Amino acid sequence: MILKPLKEPLSAGGYGAFPSAALDFPDDSIDFLKLLVKDPVTTFPGRISGDSLKNIGVLDGDWCLIQKGIEAKPNDLVAATIDDQFFIKRFKPKYSDRNQLQTLKLKSANPDFSDFDITDETEFYLWGVITWTFRNWKKL
Repeated sequence: MILKPLKEPLSAGGYGAFPSAALDFPDDSIDFLKLLVKDPVTTFPGRISGDSLKNIGVLDGDWCLIQKGIEAKPNDLVAATIDDQFFIKRFKPKYSDRNQLQTLKLKSANPDFSDFDITDETEFYLWGVITWTFRNWKKL
């Protein structure tokens, strides 16, 4: 999908709001597929279900893009299976002084939901890293 960016700055708040992000694209168009998907072979869409990440603005019904094959960094959102259930959580590793993994936690962003402490006994598979989340503000 290729769209032409607006030439006018968009004000998102009072006076002195930031200029339009469209101005960052000197071309006459934006290819959203190229912007959102760096590797089409390893990128997959997903639909968020639940409210465990609502305190960071990821809501039930939002869409996400999951990229496999890239390294998860601390605080990334990741897609993982835990005991045969699929989850999206915040990646929270702790490393020793020698950069060896000591503990791994997958955190929710809502106090109503539990975090997961990943241990040697946990059936765990890191499926991919969430690269984008987005929502439809106007249901058509």
